[in-house]
Amino acid sequence: MRKINHKSIVEASLVFALFGMLCLTGCGQEEKLGLDPTDSAAPAPPTGISVENIGGGAIISFSAPKDDDLLCVVASYMINGQERTTKSSPYVNKLKVEGFGSEGEFQVALKSVDKSKNESEPVSVTVSPLTPPVKLVFQSLKVVDSFGGVKLSWENTMESNIIVEAFRKDVDEWVSVENFYSNAQVGLATIRGYDPEPVTFRFRIRDRWDNYSDFLETNNLPLEETQLEKSRFRMVTALPGDSPSHGTLVISNIWDNKVHVSNSCYHGNGGASSPEMDRTITFDMGQTARISRFKMWQRTESDAFIYSHNNLKHYVIYGCNELTPDMYDTNISGKLDPDKNIWYPTFNGWTKVLDVWCRKPSGDSGVVTNEDKEYILGGDEHEVPIEIPPFRYVRILFLENWSGGTIAQIGEMTFWGQIIN
Repeated sequence: MRKINHKSIVEASLVFALFGMLCLTGCGQEEKLGLDPTDSAAPAPPTGISVENIGGGAIISFSAPKDDDLLCVVASYMINGQERTTKSSPYVNKLKVEGFGSEGEFQVALKSVDKSKNESEPVSVTVSPLTPPVKLVFQSLKVVDSFGGVKLSWENTMESNIIVEAFRKDVDEWVSVENFYSNAQVGLATIRGYDPEPVTFRFRIRDRWDNYSDFLETNNLPLEETQLEKSRFRMVTALPGDSPSHGTLVISNIWDNKVHVSNSCYHGNGGASSPEMDRTITFDMGQTARISRFKMWQRTESDAFIYSHNNLKHYVIYGCNELTPDMYDTNISGKLDPDKNIWYPTFNGWTKVLDVWCRKPSGDSGVVTNEDKEYILGGDEHEVPIEIPPFRYVRILFLENWSGGTIAQIGEMTFWGQIIN
């Protein structure tokens, strides 16, 4: 007697059933998506509607109908000739409409939608948006002459996603120079690469709904500057307080013109036995210059290092024109804090150039945004006050890295200014 394998029969039946479904689908049957309609009764429209006008939009509050199968409340409105919709779930009694590029009165159609896709009659709501972000940001936009170009600054209190568009006048045409994308409360940007000759710029603000501000036209005279030649940079005999390097991640990697390259950064020695050995570094630029600005690149060959690890968050730059014997004398060049058992350099003979906080556009949270990443990959740039005298030697005091310690790693540094000697 032949033994019947019931499991095989069941599996075969499932295979043939699945094959049959595929054939039906391939023969012109439409695949159904979403929920099947359960009725044709339209829900009641939203009631108790109130409006809170905001910059470029409004927050509409309402009472949703008590229908058990309510799916959402939908707001429909026109922005620059295109219909926009915003939806609110049954558990939320408000929604935001935004993207209006001017003040005035605008109509919004509010309706209820149930799970059978039945729609209520629309309720017309009038909103009167306040000054839109593109205009507010434009009102705060400032442009000033800077070394090799201009510096821009603006305020964006609503943290809206905006674009600052820059154009340069070329004879009788306007040429697009650069677009700056930002939602930071305080925006900063620079345009570089210009000779010290008159140049005319235009700037305007745009948002993601293609609303535009007016144009700001400026006549500028960039200040003369040049990039310091890194082939002249040299290591010097370590001063008291200077950190030894960690393995092959030596100080000369700071000026090797390699950015975002693995194992091409400076890294302080975290295993130093004395606390004074991980606080500073010193090097010779090989030329005396009035420094206008500098960029520091973090160690970024991996995203895990960005605004993290031992990349510097807070540091101070000092400058001088001569390394004197006193700077090497530990009795003169530093002091010990007996309570913390930490030896601090006193920087006798040095000029304080700048107290630097590494800029993070989104703020000091632990989240790294796309804007943060784009900014830091381009180098953290800082301008030096114009009253700082020329200097040749650079000393950097490490105050805090992005992990909370004082060990430092630096990917690359570039300096610009007017070379004196």
